[in-house]
Amino acid sequence: MNQVKKLLFKIAKGPFMGKIVGKAFQHCSWAIPVKKVYNSKEIIAFYHPQPSYEKHMILSPKRAVKNLQQMESDSFSKYFVKIWETAKEICLMHPEYNDSFVIVANGGKRQEVQQVHFHMFTNHDIVNEYVAQERAENAFYTDKDICVLEHPNPNWEVHFVIKPVSSSQTAGDEEYKDTYFRSILHSIDLLNAEFNIVQRGYSLVYQSNKQKSDKEYPTFHIVSGKKLK
Repeated sequence: MNQVKKLLFKIAKGPFMGKIVGKAFQHCSWAIPVKKVYNSKEIIAFYHPQPSYEKHMILSPKRAVKNLQQMESDSFSKYFVKIWETAKEICLMHPEYNDSFVIVANGGKRQEVQQVHFHMFTNHDIVNEYVAQERAENAFYTDKDICVLEHPNPNWEVHFVIKPVSSSQTAGDEEYKDTYFRSILHSIDLLNAEFNIVQRGYSLVYQSNKQKSDKEYPTFHIVSGKKLK
């Protein structure tokens, strides 16, 4: 069975397989030979067939969505919110994710499978923690929902933080949540225009620890280029 999983994963990396993978998730997720963790109408989550980290899962929309940029569209933006809600449910079902976990979606040259998907795992830091008080914040972009800032202590060549403009939003405000998550996706295009992150390859990262309280409107990082020492 493990060999079958590895073979299917290798096939899924093919340049024309993204849409097929998305359709398979949508119409026949029951037949995919993986250990499922979560399976709803919109989202499937399963343990990675070739894990790189502890408790390594894949979360994906059950629709054919090529990448994060396409996810910004009216048809697909709701799946980003659903991914986040699914991650919170997984934390409730699996206490080992409560203390700390990371969610990463790769894009551009870093995206191996051309179906948008998110990695969720534990016990591995991808980015330096963002501490707003480290120095005066340098805003790259601000709208009514998000502020995109240069990380005050970057550990990648390109390293930005995306956080909500206001911390006073009501938990469960679905309209704000949708626009907030959609603005995060829009910031990818803005950063690409300035730093060519799609060609270089990039990652959208959320890194949690038990001290954080941003479970409704999380702070994300976008990193690209080489990791700094």
